[in-house]
Amino acid sequence: TDFAGHGIEGRVYYPLDLEPSYHPYFERVWYIRHTLNERSPLLKDSVREKIKKDGGWDAQKNRYQDILASLADFYRIRITFKGTSAVSNASIFSQKIYTIEDLYVGYQFGQIFYERERWGWIRRLWRSQKKTKEESVDDASDNDEKLMLDKRLVHDILPQQGGGQEPIEG
Repeated sequence: TDFAGHGIEGRVYYPLDLEPSYHPYFERVWYIRHTLNERSPLLKDSVREKIKKDGGWDAQKNRYQDILASLADFYRIRITFKGTSAVSNASIFSQKIYTIEDLYVGYQFGQIFYERERWGWIRRLWRSQKKTKEESVDDASDNDEKLMLDKRLVHDILPQQGGGQEPIEG
């Protein structure tokens, strides 16, 4: 996490606790979350101290305005992933950078998978128009995966249960 006004060139990096912090195998999607608690570098020092003193988040401060007011002034959050490919055994690396404009209180990421069978008629239509010898021999690989990933939805968000989410303009 980069916080403005500290360290060399105005940058200080803090570890951000993510839950779960480890995933042995990416079968589909890995949803992670960060809890705003007494250890969170995303909260102002005074808020972290109050949480520590009170033993938890103040139930009266659950409105999105209160949560936004409790956040530290940060420039960006950089999430980095590293691992090893199960296919090639090569090292892999990825990162995503979030700014304060990417933060929406009271929202969660939407579902990015759909069942392949619901869209099977499209596949059958396409195959009937493009039949090859290779396809007619064996097409058992279609049964291996029942879910399809829609990458267009990867950054879509939906309101969390319970309401009270921040209004989205635009």
